[in-house]
Amino acid sequence: MEFDFYVTELGSLLGGWTVNVVGAELSKHNRVLCAEVSRSSYSTSDRLVRAGREDRDRWCSATRRLLAEIHALQEREEAVSLHRRAPFRGGLWWRIKYARRNWLLRKGYDAASARLRSDFAAALADHQQSMDDLPAYLEEYAMREKERKRREDEQARKKRADAIADVSGPVWAYEIRKHPGGRRSFWIYLRSLDAGGGSKHTVQEVHAALTAERAEHRYTGVYWARETARALKEKYETVAWGWARLTGEVIIPLPHDPSDPPMWSKYHGGPSSNYGSGSF
Repeated sequence: MEFDFYVTELGSLLGGWTVNVVGAELSKHNRVLCAEVSRSSYSTSDRLVRAGREDRDRWCSATRRLLAEIHALQEREEAVSLHRRAPFRGGLWWRIKYARRNWLLRKGYDAASARLRSDFAAALADHQQSMDDLPAYLEEYAMREKERKRREDEQARKKRADAIADVSGPVWAYEIRKHPGGRRSFWIYLRSLDAGGGSKHTVQEVHAALTAERAEHRYTGVYWARETARALKEKYETVAWGWARLTGEVIIPLPHDPSDPPMWSKYHGGPSSNYGSGSF
């Protein structure tokens, strides 16, 4: 059984950091791969994948250890660099009060910085050793997902082809939607592919209902549900031409209503129109 988790980059998990000793190392290694079971915020580097529980838990545990090490190193750096953070106000008083402490910190700062870099490198090496098989797994997972998507697409195409092959009976449905501003739309469904539209009808009955609708509202737009439209397009090249082949009548799916406010084009300086947008 496989479980979801997120693969992301170290910089995405940390969000931001001060560019000091540890921060400089983070800037160099901010694209190191990490893993988390869940994400409270997302970035473009996040990728949702699936893996067995053992591998997922190992990668996520390694990430938690690295983050804990980084936070500990940042706290250590804060302690050894107090002499570098004089207050904005009262600087003279601060220098007098902490003169000995600051002298000791300055004296040992280079050695402390070297230890911070060394400990960061050790933590990073431990993390990468635990994650060394993740890149190869991601490549293999991507290939599996690509093949899965190909099979699903092929099955969906076959379902659409089978559905559109025999549409002579009461396998269609329709609904009329009313929109703000008095606009209306007529939606067509092939019920074996898309849910909606109420009771089942033949293609002739649906077209008769469309004809009656446009007799009263001549600018009603015609739309086909998503899978229905795909089926028509795959068999007849365009949706409108497919409908014409089934009904024997050519329609303009989206006729231009002259009462609509003009849509001005910034390129041509004149109104644009969607009249005749249903290509044949």
